[in-house]
Amino acid sequence: MSKEPSLFDEEDLDQEKLAQEKTPSVKIVHTPVVVEESQMKQAMKTVLDEGGEAQLRKKLYIIDGFGLIFRSYFAFITHPIFDLEGNNFSAVFGFFHSLSLVLREYAPDYLVVALDSKGPTFRHGMYPQYKANREAAPEELLEQIPKVIDLLGTMGIPTLAKQGLEADDIIATLCQEADDHGLDSVLFTSDKDLLQLVDAHVTALRPAKKVQGQYQLFTEKEVYEEFGVRVDQIVDYLSLVGDTADNVPGVKGIGAKGAVKLLGAFDTLENLYANLPKLTKAQRARLEEGREAAFLSKQLITLRRDPELAGCFDAASYSLDSCDFGAVLPVFEKAGAKSLVQSYANLLNNGARQVAKNKIEQSRDKILDELQESASVACPDRLQGPGMLHPVTSLEELDALLSSIAGRGGLMAFDTETTSPDDMAATLVGFSFTDHSKEAWYFPLVCGGVRVQQDDGVRKVLKTYLEGGKIAVIGQNIKYDYKVLKRFGVTIRTIAYDTLIAAWLLDSTANVYNMDALAAKYLHYQTVAFSDVVPDGGLFSDVPLESAVRYAAEDSDVTYRLYEYLELALPEKQKKVFNEMELPLIRLLAEMELAGIRLDPQRLERLSKSYAEKIAILEKKIFGLCGHEFNLNSTQQLSVVLFEERKLQPGKKTRGGYSTATGVLEKLKNVDPLIPLILDYRTLTKLKSTYLDALPKLVNEQTGRIHTSFLQFGTATGRLSSRNPNLQNIPIRSEEGRRVRSAFRPEEGCLFLSADYAQIELVVLAHLSGDPALCKAFNDGVDVHRFTASLIFGKSMEEITSGERRIAKTINFGVMYGMSAFRLAGELEIKRSEAAAFIEAYFKRYSRVALFINKTVEQARKTGKVETMGGHVRHISTINSKNSVERAAAERIAVNTVIQGTAAEIMKKGMLRLAGTLKEHELASRILLQVHDEVILEVPAVEVEIVQPLVKEALEGAARLSIPLRASIEVGDDWGDFH
Repeated sequence: MSKEPSLFDEEDLDQEKLAQEKTPSVKIVHTPVVVEESQMKQAMKTVLDEGGEAQLRKKLYIIDGFGLIFRSYFAFITHPIFDLEGNNFSAVFGFFHSLSLVLREYAPDYLVVALDSKGPTFRHGMYPQYKANREAAPEELLEQIPKVIDLLGTMGIPTLAKQGLEADDIIATLCQEADDHGLDSVLFTSDKDLLQLVDAHVTALRPAKKVQGQYQLFTEKEVYEEFGVRVDQIVDYLSLVGDTADNVPGVKGIGAKGAVKLLGAFDTLENLYANLPKLTKAQRARLEEGREAAFLSKQLITLRRDPELAGCFDAASYSLDSCDFGAVLPVFEKAGAKSLVQSYANLLNNGARQVAKNKIEQSRDKILDELQESASVACPDRLQGPGMLHPVTSLEELDALLSSIAGRGGLMAFDTETTSPDDMAATLVGFSFTDHSKEAWYFPLVCGGVRVQQDDGVRKVLKTYLEGGKIAVIGQNIKYDYKVLKRFGVTIRTIAYDTLIAAWLLDSTANVYNMDALAAKYLHYQTVAFSDVVPDGGLFSDVPLESAVRYAAEDSDVTYRLYEYLELALPEKQKKVFNEMELPLIRLLAEMELAGIRLDPQRLERLSKSYAEKIAILEKKIFGLCGHEFNLNSTQQLSVVLFEERKLQPGKKTRGGYSTATGVLEKLKNVDPLIPLILDYRTLTKLKSTYLDALPKLVNEQTGRIHTSFLQFGTATGRLSSRNPNLQNIPIRSEEGRRVRSAFRPEEGCLFLSADYAQIELVVLAHLSGDPALCKAFNDGVDVHRFTASLIFGKSMEEITSGERRIAKTINFGVMYGMSAFRLAGELEIKRSEAAAFIEAYFKRYSRVALFINKTVEQARKTGKVETMGGHVRHISTINSKNSVERAAAERIAVNTVIQGTAAEIMKKGMLRLAGTLKEHELASRILLQVHDEVILEVPAVEVEIVQPLVKEALEGAARLSIPLRASIEVGDDWGDFH
């Protein structure tokens, strides 16, 4: 009685055998999970509760009743289960054991059991031999069927049957009913026929194979992976191969493998028969002979929704809230089924079921986020449907394919496969390519753990086409592939397109831009995941050829489809931004990253020891003032010390207690001598851990330099960001930050040159607003902060104090971020009324600035977006929010994006002009870093005098504004020498 049922599908479609066949020249049909636009909209439907929170659609679980009963019985055929009276209990035990798993693990919102009815169905009228080959069920099995149905009734779980209909047709009808009620359906079945119902709102829980878990959830993706055809091709697939269980004839001589190939080539049964002349003689003969059987099979397999069952869904009776799990306990106790007694007793207590519900609820927010990423622009039909993926295993074939592409226009999607996501450490394993949608090729260098091609031969072919300029390249994050190939010895001459950057321009507020997310969002396509082909801790180079092709070639195919989609979706103005600025910037950033920057680890090591000593001194002082030691890094312990022991006035309260955030402590630094010590401790410990101890570990062993990565898509405003490591976050104004930067040094015989745009965002504000007073300050070349102070305080610039200048500087920059009087009061440590008076005086003197801000916000309200001078667009969905806090934040974003985004564009144009100038003059000087408004170059000492005016001219000529751009130039022996 303790034996667990092994409910797996014994039916063998020879899938494992097919997967093991070595066919290097095979064409692999890959099929996207296609979701029509209407389905995507339906998937986005939510139900709002009383609090206004969006909830995902609830689920109706539909059990294929007789399918589960029969499978349960035969699962124990060699070791039957008997009740205490000696009666066969296998079917009852297996059925209710499986039911308890469904209830416990999946916590259905609604549940119903669909049953076959006695007697013939409409299919028997079409084909009298339908199911005629089935043997009579054993008597001991038939005796258990009414017991199962009675126990379901006792428990309160509804069953549904109708004379003349099979359970499959009832299930199809129930799925439609569920969708009409805003529910998703989950089918508990092993029946292949029912997979035709799978779509965005219908999934199937199928008994897993022996090597898998107990059940496997089939979405459209799993259907394709299991059978090699799309969900909408399942009926045609079964029409060709037939179904021996139901005596559906199919086409003699056409097996699973053949059916997959035929449908991959011709898509539907009808189209296949319309194109018989294209097939081999033997194939034509088999299909002609089996034509009538094929279309009869399709009629038999296609499920029918019965209009007479309309309205059969009953929320009250289908809800599990009305189930009485305790009602069946006496029956199971009498049978001696202890495990069932325990399972249903747990369900009665609702413990396990509540756990399952909690798990499901935790994942719903994530799922909702993914659904809400769906695109509003429909994907053209020509970009959907099956694709053909091919392996390329010889240099001769590779050369022929690339030659053909070069002859057809020389534009192709290209993607590398490597050993690492770190492009400065990755080794090339292979690459894929295509010059059209729905077909792609993969060329491996290493496959199945074996090297199959030598680098030199591959390098020669790639240099001919990519470095020779015969083929221009489209990529998804092409900067990675550019760097990998450059390190391999091949330089891509022409980068034609990057789908990642184009997608960012189309929607700069999205959270992710990886290919998987873009494919789902714009193509309604679910890609093969890396984890699907590479086990945890494994390498792509160890993957066998067929799996490698399936994963890698898909990347190029999807990239080309994204390219075609984005070219349609991207507005003309955005295309101009893309082609003139973002696209050429890719190569420049790649070369900057490849160059890297030299670091002096010994200098940082000495600095780390010095900081450790200072930190120890600070700890001693802090503990001395407190009278005891505590964990300074524990916010809870620090909160107790500050707000309970020292009785300081607490600020914002969090779940863990009162906040000890730096912003909170800054406001208390003049209240208690402990606070400045804690702030200094935090600054030093952060610098030590983040930079002094971490940076030396990031030095590349081969180059001896640090190679950061610059992201074009890292911000919604368009500003470049830096990561791995983030060199833009080293404090600029503090002495401690300067000491960290001093460890970055140029190569021997070189100097660093810093070019910094002077107050570029304020310059942009002056230009965009056209404010005469602000423009005059810049055109006259005076200190703009002192000038602003003179207007606010009504004094001459000579009379302005440093404190007054500080106030003016804070306001000058604050207005670009929508700084409120409350925020300004906190920044300056003054009364709120004083701060409000300062802001009022500022806008009175700079009235056109106020007009510009109001106009920008109003335009954003009307259009839902803002645009920079260069044409970069940012959508702001919350600009008309009814929530005042949310709306105010959106208004600040609108103004800041226009100003900061325009400044970022000027910097990008300046960098491109500068790179072009250096190349034109054939100089060895090179750009290494871009940090906010500053560019760092490594310049040979002999070129310094030549380069300085060139840098200044390139940056200052990047944009024509009503105010001249000014770039300040500095030269030094290390990065810490500057400003």
